Amino acid sequence: MEQENIYQQRINLVTNHIRSCLLEDLSLKALADVAGFSPFHFHRIFKSITGETVNALTTRLRLERAVMLLKTTPDLSITEAALECGFNSVSTFSRAFKKQYGRTARSWDRQSQLKNHEKVRVEGDIPTYTNDMLRQMDQQGQFTVQIRSLPTQHLAYIRVINSYAPDRLVNAYETLTAWYQAKGGNHSNTTLIGMSQDDPDVTPLELCRYDICLTIPADWQGTEQVSTRPFPACRIASIHCRGDIFLVDKAWQYLFRYWLPHSRYQPDNLPALEIYKRHPAEIGWETFDLECAIPITNL
Repeated sequence: MEQENIYQQRINLVTNHIRSCLLEDLSLKALADVAGFSPFHFHRIFKSITGETVNALTTRLRLERAVMLLKTTPDLSITEAALECGFNSVSTFSRAFKKQYGRTARSWDRQSQLKNHEKVRVEGDIPTYTNDMLRQMDQQGQFTVQIRSLPTQHLAYIRVINSYAPDRLVNAYETLTAWYQAKGGNHSNTTLIGMSQDDPDVTPLELCRYDICLTIPADWQGTEQVSTRPFPACRIASIHCRGDIFLVDKAWQYLFRYWLPHSRYQPDNLPALEIYKRHPAEIGWETFDLECAIPITNL
């Protein structure tokens, strides 16, 4: 395996660890141990691959988790959100929030975008729906949300950084499926899953990460550009979408901005999932047949 790919896989382990362990020791030394690098070299390697320092990414992921909880859980206090995401005090959280988003947490209405980003996956503008419009969708029954359980899964994946840039996701998908076929895999026995590691409403697009994944047997090992990981059993709230990117984006807005705040659930500390019913190799990239799914826990 090429050295660059070994480094990428080790850094993937670290970023996965940070996301899932926000309340644990995320010091430079602790994370260097996860990666298997010396602390002296780890920081430089980490920044060269991710484009962020270890501390900057850790703070950003803690902030983004807090933002997600505040957006989707109306009764949650700022103090509760800060402590649940690993900040040692509200003042530390408040300073980090203002530095990152240019405003205080208390001045934010929990609905408006904290950063203005143009979504560039398709030509033309993808609309942002108002609360009234989302409420009307609900009253009209435009979307049906299903609650179900997902079992533990073993995944092969390629992490795409700057995933909104043209062709990056398509190229990763082709690389992953070619690897799967070379291993003797049968597409009828696997599920394609996309995982959004970041929220494009608050993360700079060039830092947004998307994992394109295939379910695999537990004893398969990654090679070259392909990493492997277990994904824990969880409950999901999902909407089945058959249509273009505009429909998929509408479903995501409905789920995150309307359904969750009015439900008895909050998002689990796991990535949002796009569970493909049919592969792009079968139907192309202009039309989608997939579930938009959020891992959830009880309030």
